[in-house]
Amino acid sequence: MPEPIEFQVVKNLQAVLAAIAVSAGYHYDVQATAVKLDPDQAVEELVAPDGPRPFIVLEAKTHEEVWDYSEMPDQVHLLLPATVHWIGAAQSNDDDSRMQTFFRGCADVEQAITVDSTRGGLAVDTRITKRTMDTVVEGTQVWALIDLEINIRRTLGQPNG
Repeated sequence: MPEPIEFQVVKNLQAVLAAIAVSAGYHYDVQATAVKLDPDQAVEELVAPDGPRPFIVLEAKTHEEVWDYSEMPDQVHLLLPATVHWIGAAQSNDDDSRMQTFFRGCADVEQAITVDSTRGGLAVDTRITKRTMDTVVEGTQVWALIDLEINIRRTLGQPNG
C-alpha cells in the first residue's frame, strides 16, 4: 500500500531541499543528511557549532492544517502549513553579512520548492507566505524561517496515493 499523500508531499519537499547545491545554481550546498523532518530526532549534531551549515528542519504544522469540504462532500481541500527552518553561517558577525546570508538562504529555499510546486503531482501548489529572520541569534549563525502553504486536493476516505 502506498504511503499517505501528505507524507509523500513532505518527503518530496525534503528531497528538493536536500538537493540544494552550488553546482545546481544555488548559493549553498546542503548535505542530504542535513535536512530533518523532526526537530527532536537526531538534530543535536546539526545544531552543534561544528555541525554542517546550512542545515534545514522542515516542520509540517499539522496542528494548523485546514480541511475544506465546500467543493463537494467527498472532496477535501487540505491546506497543510509548514515552516522551513534554514540555519546557515554568515562570513562575519556584521549586519551586511548576516542579511546577505539570510536572503541567500531564502532564495535557495524558494528556488528549491518551485522546482516542482505540485510535489510530484500530489498537491495543487506550494506557496511561500512569510519569511522571518531570527534576530535573537548572535554571532555568525543565521536562522531563516520560511512559512509555506501546501494546497492538496483529494478524495475523502482515500488518504493514500
